[in-house]
Amino acid sequence: MKTNKWDKIPNIDMDCFGCGPNNHHGLQMTFETNGEKLRSFVTVPDHLRGWSNIVHGGVLSTICDEIMAWAAIYLTKRFILTRSMTTTFLKPVFTGTKLEAFGFIKERTDQRNALLSGEIYNEKGELCTVSTGEFVLFTPDSFKKLNIIPDGLLDQMTGMFSRE
Repeated sequence: MKTNKWDKIPNIDMDCFGCGPNNHHGLQMTFETNGEKLRSFVTVPDHLRGWSNIVHGGVLSTICDEIMAWAAIYLTKRFILTRSMTTTFLKPVFTGTKLEAFGFIKERTDQRNALLSGEIYNEKGELCTVSTGEFVLFTPDSFKKLNIIPDGLLDQMTGMFSRE
C-alpha cells in the first residue's frame, strides 16, 4: 500500500558492495519504502569515478541493480537473483553529488519472475539513468537450496518479511 511516508528498511548484509555499511569501498546504500517503491540517497565517492569526475557507468548500473533487487525482495517478500538488466545513461552523473534512486515493480509476470525499473536522479531532480531488470523470485526454502547465503543471514532476511 502506497503512502506519502517513507519507512527505513534495515540493512542485513553488512559487507555488501552496494548496501553494506561496513564496506568502506562500497556505496553504503540505505533504503526506505512507501509501500510501492523503494528509494535510496547515495553520493558516489571519487574513487568510483570513470573519466574525469563522471561516475563510472558500471557503478550507476550497480546502483540500479541494487535498488531494483531490494525493491523485488521487499515488495514481493521473496529472495531474488538478477536474470538480466539493461541500463540507459541519459545525463552525466558526477561524483560527490547527492543522487536519489528509485526501484519499483513494473510487472509481476508470475510467482517466479518480476520485471523491475530503476531510476537515478541528480540533485536538480533530472532523470539521469534508467534501468529495467528481470528478476527470478525464490521462496526462502528454494533459495536455501542454492546455498548462496549463510543460514543465519537467510533467517534474518526471512524475519524482515514477517515483520510486516
